[in-house]
Amino acid sequence: MQAIKVATSNSHQIERGKEFQIELEIPNSLGWIGNVEVLFNRLWESTSIIKQMIRVEEINGIGKYCTTVQFENLGNYYFFFCLEINGQRKAIKINRQTKTPDVMEISQESPYWRILVIEPSFEIPSWAIDGIAYQIFVDRFARGGEEEEKRTGRNYRCWGEFPDWGRDRFGNFHNNDFFCGNIEGICEHLDYLKSLSVDIVYLSPINESLYRYERYASTNHMEIDQDAGTFFQLDRLHKKANELGMHIILDIAFNHCSSDNPIFQEALNNPNSKYRDWFFFENGSYRCWYGIFTDMPIFNQDSKEYQEYVYGENGVVAKFAPYVDGFRLDLASELGLHVLEGIRNRANQYGSHLILGEYWHKVPIDVLGRGIDCPTNYPFTDAILKFIAYGRGEEFATRIYNILEIYPQKTIDTMFNSLDTHDMVRALTILSMKLVRDNPDRIWEIDKEGSPWHVGDRFLTDEFRKFEFDNDKLEGEDYENAKRRLKLAVILQYFLPGIPCVFYGTEVGIHGYKDPFNRKCFNWDESTWDKDLLKFYQEIGKFRKLYYGGESQFDVLYADQDVVCFTRANKENSVFVAINRGDQRRDIDIPQYFKERGRKFTLNAGENYLEPMGGIIILK
Repeated sequence: MQAIKVATSNSHQIERGKEFQIELEIPNSLGWIGNVEVLFNRLWESTSIIKQMIRVEEINGIGKYCTTVQFENLGNYYFFFCLEINGQRKAIKINRQTKTPDVMEISQESPYWRILVIEPSFEIPSWAIDGIAYQIFVDRFARGGEEEEKRTGRNYRCWGEFPDWGRDRFGNFHNNDFFCGNIEGICEHLDYLKSLSVDIVYLSPINESLYRYERYASTNHMEIDQDAGTFFQLDRLHKKANELGMHIILDIAFNHCSSDNPIFQEALNNPNSKYRDWFFFENGSYRCWYGIFTDMPIFNQDSKEYQEYVYGENGVVAKFAPYVDGFRLDLASELGLHVLEGIRNRANQYGSHLILGEYWHKVPIDVLGRGIDCPTNYPFTDAILKFIAYGRGEEFATRIYNILEIYPQKTIDTMFNSLDTHDMVRALTILSMKLVRDNPDRIWEIDKEGSPWHVGDRFLTDEFRKFEFDNDKLEGEDYENAKRRLKLAVILQYFLPGIPCVFYGTEVGIHGYKDPFNRKCFNWDESTWDKDLLKFYQEIGKFRKLYYGGESQFDVLYADQDVVCFTRANKENSVFVAINRGDQRRDIDIPQYFKERGRKFTLNAGENYLEPMGGIIILK
């Protein structure tokens, strides 16, 4: 029997305002066909567009119907067809079993076709596509050059000491341990990053912050903190990195500042200050981050003067943009689209900059290509770690598809896929399976409500930090098992769509619970490194550089409790990936195409099987 066929001018994405063409082929053998329509439903909306399809020709007993449509709104549109067959109203949707177009009742549940409408002229730096990134916490990575004069009020520590995790003499948990890692230290270790095939060096904030080593609450956004370095040193780092084929991304927090910031202090103490409308003052108090961190007052993003300060002609972005290749925007999810657009537009006046936004969930489509280019892709982080820890490959595959279906291709090519960051438990600690909480919403959220440290409406912070300290050390079989799991997670991280991002030191075995335990100093004594793990990162990095994955088609071939197999393919090349996180040897079905002269990267794998904790990557 002749089949129904559906063809479109674009199989996945189309720019807003461009013409989208649909063709539908219907065999005459179905009966008399009348009144063919296509119905478009934008996600979360009722039917938004109904288009009549015109019968344009008939060839060999097949009627061909066509129509075009232009979309005004961004986002996913789902569509199916309604038609009359022998006077009865029917639908053409996707048959769940055969994955092909099929006639069914209009009310029958079955998948629709999908088209993602994206922002016109969405451009990103070509160097960013499919790179490998390395996240550096500046104060803890490396200290180079001559020692600078110490600032009063800071708790200076010797390199490599354990971070202070207890309360200070005032009874507060603080962020005032300065180890003085700096720009010069990073510059001295670029060759080490090159050995990991790093393309993008992502730096934590370096803006002046009097009493916070992590510098996420700045006392002067316009200046570099003296313990971090100077603009001259940042310029030298930028140029040297570019010469080595690497690019610099700088993290900046624009949602809030430090309560010690002179701008805030003047606004706080002078109701007539020109800075007064930069903040929210009400009932003798002010709005602060999360409603409880009074040392981090939040900015009023509607203030024209604040906007000028951030992204005006002489603002913060304009000052730093010549020295970096992109920005990571802290709490981008809290920044208004008008602010994100202003930052992106100003940065790109100084050359093509990559704008990475911090998002913990999915990013709204209207932000992508206008405000940011790509997100910190925590949904992938959680999906990877949960599969390695608990299994359930089908759930893993669904979570990956859920992200790939809602993002523009350029965002997919550049989203940052981490296994750990400064805001979460280190990957080795997570994968040691010593966490005291089973399968929380996100695998690293061991201290969320319902934990052993929640008593009534109180959280026992001291007891929680004591637990983290007592269980910080990871060694022996616990460490080796965690490392085996980490290697499998890295295979997924490096070959799923996007940019794999390594948190400094994970590649040599740094582990630890949440802040401050995940922010230890990098020990440059090589005798302390896990050389086997470092070699694995170096080798998979080199193998990853052989693969160009831009605009690749991602397909999961097989998924069960312990095994996942998938492919990525485009015009340039293709890759097959399979991992087995279980404790039994598993045979795998490798497509014939990949069996023929493919380049292999293997981990506990044979020709057609995977040992426990085994993986294989085949590149064609």
